[in-house]
Amino acid sequence: MKRYLISLLALTLALVLASFVVMWTMPQYYLPVMPLLALYFGVVCGLQHWIVTRAMYRSPKTFIQMFLGSVIGVLFIHIAVLAVYLFTHPSHARLFTIAFSIGYAVSLVFETVALVRFVNRERIKSQNN
Repeated sequence: MKRYLISLLALTLALVLASFVVMWTMPQYYLPVMPLLALYFGVVCGLQHWIVTRAMYRSPKTFIQMFLGSVIGVLFIHIAVLAVYLFTHPSHARLFTIAFSIGYAVSLVFETVALVRFVNRERIKSQNN
C-alpha cells in the first residue's frame, strides 16, 4: 500500500503541476478549480483502491461485489460532481468538462494498472505459500 500511495501522490502532484502549466502558458483556458480536480481524483482513486484491496482478502464473491460496487459508486459520484458544477457554472462548462475528462481518464488508467499489479502480486504470494 505504501508504494501505491507514493505513486498516487506523484500522480496527483503531476496533475496539479499540469494545471499550473495551463495557467502559465494558456491563461484563457485555466479554471481555478483545475488543481482541486487533481486532488479530488486523487482522493477518490485512493478510497476506491483501499476498498477494493481490503475486499481482496475476503471471499472471491465479496471481492467481485465490492469491486463492481465501487466502480458504479465512483461513476455516480463523478456524474454528480460534473452535473453540479455544470449547473452552477454554465459559462465554464466546456473547459471544466475537458479538464474533468482528462482527470478521469488519467485516474482510470492509473487505478486499473494499480489493481492489476496488486492482484498479480497477491497471486504470486499465494502460489509461493
